[in-house]
Amino acid sequence: MATRALHASKVAAAPTLTLMSRRTATLPYSMARTLVRPLTTHSLHHTRTTTAATTSMVSQRRLLSSSTSGGNGSKDLTRATALVYSEYGRPTEVLKVLKHTLAPPGEDAVQVQFLAAPINPADINQVEGVYPLKPPMTTHLYSSSSSSTTANPPVAVGGNEGVAQVTKVGSRASTHFKVGDWVVMGCAGLGTWRSHGNFLAKDLTKVRSVEKMTEGGDSSSLDVIQLATLTVNPCTAYRMLRDFRDLSPGDYVIQNGANSGVGEAVIQLAKPLGVKTINIIRNRPGHEQVAERLKKLGATHIMTDDQLGKLETKELVKSWSQGHEVKLAFNCVGGKPTTEMARLLSKNGHLITYGAMSRQPLILPASLQIFKNVHASGFWLSAWNDNHSAAERQEMIDKVVEVMKKGQFEEVECTRNQWNTTATTDVGVLQERLLDAVGRATGGGHGKQVFLME
Repeated sequence: MATRALHASKVAAAPTLTLMSRRTATLPYSMARTLVRPLTTHSLHHTRTTTAATTSMVSQRRLLSSSTSGGNGSKDLTRATALVYSEYGRPTEVLKVLKHTLAPPGEDAVQVQFLAAPINPADINQVEGVYPLKPPMTTHLYSSSSSSTTANPPVAVGGNEGVAQVTKVGSRASTHFKVGDWVVMGCAGLGTWRSHGNFLAKDLTKVRSVEKMTEGGDSSSLDVIQLATLTVNPCTAYRMLRDFRDLSPGDYVIQNGANSGVGEAVIQLAKPLGVKTINIIRNRPGHEQVAERLKKLGATHIMTDDQLGKLETKELVKSWSQGHEVKLAFNCVGGKPTTEMARLLSKNGHLITYGAMSRQPLILPASLQIFKNVHASGFWLSAWNDNHSAAERQEMIDKVVEVMKKGQFEEVECTRNQWNTTATTDVGVLQERLLDAVGRATGGGHGKQVFLME
């Protein structure tokens, strides 16, 4: 990823920096970090930056932030906090709250105040250093006059998803955004676990227009959490339903991990299309309650994973579909259960893999490919975003928001964790609260965790 999301506060006087850490011991991640760290990344104990990398950082800093603090001096600066990491490891130990200041945005950039940002599994993997997309660690959050990289190690801001309100607009960005607009990230790796940030206008997508808000229109009826969790799971479901087979009312899709964020989004986005869903969940204590929730969301049929591979299950699916095709299968599990799910596809069906929670290999029998012409593809929304224009991303967001505005998409069940954004915030207290939320998200079993900026 380019260094477009991490930026500088280029001001006359160095701002006050507070960097808190919960780390108390060296983690057993050193070898892994050495293998996966980008060339421009620095550790706390070793710094080495090439001239080319330094030039790139300075250039990006100028794009995101104005070159001077303006005639009002420090009054033009925005006091901000961010949850950052300077090395890979256990999130609750490597993440720190960084208190810093932001200069006004550059000509092509906007400054935003975040309203909410979720903690997703991919965010945790990113901090651990095991996710394919790794934002570069830079010194953009520090003052340009603070030259010691030992005291101020390069950092990356955590988080990939969230909703924010525009507070300042660069001169050339004003054709796209106005103060008061609500935006989401147009691509991954920009860093959303922060109170404020400067971003290039081209990397943001509008979800709420200030003009329409005053008229009571646009997405004003939607909860902030719905918009904060819009760009990953719902958009993944939206693309998979549209990009692989033409679906008609009455057609079926089958999916495992049906109670995942993407699975629930598939159910809700398929229903307005008249597309029916067969939903596979794990047979474990409490699965009846899970099934009940999925039915309320609009699930057509539900089965447990231990039913896969049985002859009676194949007959059951035939009785459900009543001659309609099972055109698509969505897989986020892998292993033998996915092989058995693929057997339930109709001729010319398409298996799409977007996750691999079991970490087991996916095996697709030759008979399915030869005699049923079953196809298999992978899908990663980050790659789709990189290969499509801002206009196409905007269209996708608008379509999903439209479903939400009609009341056809339930709010995400989550725990809201307060992020105090006032300038007088005690950094130590804030860090403890935020890392407690990260710990719950990492440990599992606590439901979805969302930062709510107030």
